[in-house]
Amino acid sequence: MADMQEQASQLSGVTLEGDDFTSLLQKEFKPKTEEAKSAVEQAVQTLAQQALAGTAVIGQDVVKTIEAMVAELDRKLTEQINLILHHEDFQKLEGAWRGLHYLVNNTETDEMLKIRVMNITKKELHKTLKRYKGTAWDQSPLFKRIYEEEYGQFGGEPFGCLVGDYYFDQSPPDVELLGEMAKVSAAAHCPFIAGASPTVMQMDSWQELANPRDLTKIFLTPEYAAWRSLRESDDARYLGLAMPRFLARQPYGARTNPVDEFDFEEDTGAADHSKYAWANAAYAMATNINRSFKMYGWCSRIRGIESGGAVEGLPVHTFPTDDGGVDMKCPTEIAISDRREAELAKNGFMPLIHRKNSDFAAFIGAQSLQKPF
Repeated sequence: MADMQEQASQLSGVTLEGDDFTSLLQKEFKPKTEEAKSAVEQAVQTLAQQALAGTAVIGQDVVKTIEAMVAELDRKLTEQINLILHHEDFQKLEGAWRGLHYLVNNTETDEMLKIRVMNITKKELHKTLKRYKGTAWDQSPLFKRIYEEEYGQFGGEPFGCLVGDYYFDQSPPDVELLGEMAKVSAAAHCPFIAGASPTVMQMDSWQELANPRDLTKIFLTPEYAAWRSLRESDDARYLGLAMPRFLARQPYGARTNPVDEFDFEEDTGAADHSKYAWANAAYAMATNINRSFKMYGWCSRIRGIESGGAVEGLPVHTFPTDDGGVDMKCPTEIAISDRREAELAKNGFMPLIHRKNSDFAAFIGAQSLQKPF
């Protein structure tokens, strides 16, 4: 710090009067008065101070000076990387890749179990299916890929499940897309599983899930007319919406998730929910489906704590509290009670339930979006 203060005092006294650069500027601008000439000299001095502002002065202890310089670089890098990691667009991208990474790493593939990835955004998928809406639904490229080229082809390899890294609510575009996907899935007997957005229940985040007294009343308003019609359709049995998201990784830090390249501590604030990397719960359900198929040749054991619904080894992050204790960030966004889980299942969702003070969660049920009769 003393070296940096010494540097600042040296910079404050920088003068470049009469040097070559000043002469060149004076020749270019041709100041006609002493006042104008002084202004040019002052501008050069200011420019020099700004140019040298980021330099460090080497003191007598060279090692300590270099360590201080490295620490300052790490600090600046930490600020910049934190801004990148916590940007909304980057969080979506990281969550998608880490969710896929989770699925691939927890699936034992072989000649009977394969994972195929289709790179298409939710908007592109909706635009494509909307073009073939109505009686032309079976002419869409997706139908041809899922049904005609595999399920309806002698010697084909039918898809067992479609997983969409998307989030759906009751908005007209989302209901329309779910309806079109239900047709394709029903034709190929291939369930489509995606994520439920908290906006489907008029919430900004799943952390608000404990607030409403009765979830069912939310879906009885006129705004949900199309949503209710979708749930009452026969093809809705091939749709599944999982929620909430699960923690995709621990925050970076020396004690949690070390970074080798430089001294980086990810700033999560006071366990600020928006500063964590979250992955779609549909990936967790897909992992259970693959595990069941691998072990039993059938995707029936995918729900229940001891009957295939377990999601183990979730990332866990602990943080100090204001009262001096230690708390744990819920790796599934929010802890869901058994009563609320039953409400969610009744309304067509697949909730992921976290076991308190552990890295374990489970899908208690595997309810499709279709409304029970």
